[in-house]
Amino acid sequence: MRLPRFLWVPFELGRPFGAPNEPDFQRRVLRSALELFEGHSGPVVLADFPDDAPLRTEDESEQVGWACPVVFDSVPESRSKFVDETLAEMSRLAPWHEVYVEARGAPAPGASGLLFSRVVELLGEFAEGELNPEVESEKATQEWLRLGCDDLRTWYMEAAQGQPGRASSGDLRDWFWRNTALARLIGAAAETLLDHPEPILRMLAARALVPREYFSVLLAGKGSMPSEN
Repeated sequence: MRLPRFLWVPFELGRPFGAPNEPDFQRRVLRSALELFEGHSGPVVLADFPDDAPLRTEDESEQVGWACPVVFDSVPESRSKFVDETLAEMSRLAPWHEVYVEARGAPAPGASGLLFSRVVELLGEFAEGELNPEVESEKATQEWLRLGCDDLRTWYMEAAQGQPGRASSGDLRDWFWRNTALARLIGAAAETLLDHPEPILRMLAARALVPREYFSVLLAGKGSMPSEN
């Protein structure tokens, strides 16, 4: 993109200043960005913000305990079971998603153009080693795959927020990536795609499908951080 000044921050997507209700931390981020105008020859300056966002953003006195009410099955013995496990999991979460929609008025719109169940099936094909599944979409593989996974994760987050209690975004993120069959399915698909002949799909698997801190949890066969080449 060749931006003249760019501060890379290790925060959640949509939170460029790290966390709400943390004015001192937010000012640090802003000052770090403005300091890029000083003492640099350019024409392009890239800098890393050194610290992660505070883990807790809410007043502890206002926190209400949160735990997902759905009991998930143990990890299936073979990857082929991930699809059935995920679809069954979504069926169990569906009533909580209905509660969320009733409270909020509408769910987030899907962006992939594919049915959620179809995205799950396609992830299953990747997980089982099929590198080029047939897809009812005009979008490029990397596009429908990225958007389809985003659609599914959003649905899960909405369902989790439908049940009583209050969870931080970090709680929801950790719950999803450590406890759900869908996360394991995405991890299995990503592991296959790390060896895809198309560089853009290898890059998608290495950088976007699974957050970096959860690679060791989900990619059993490749527990270390994969190459992004």
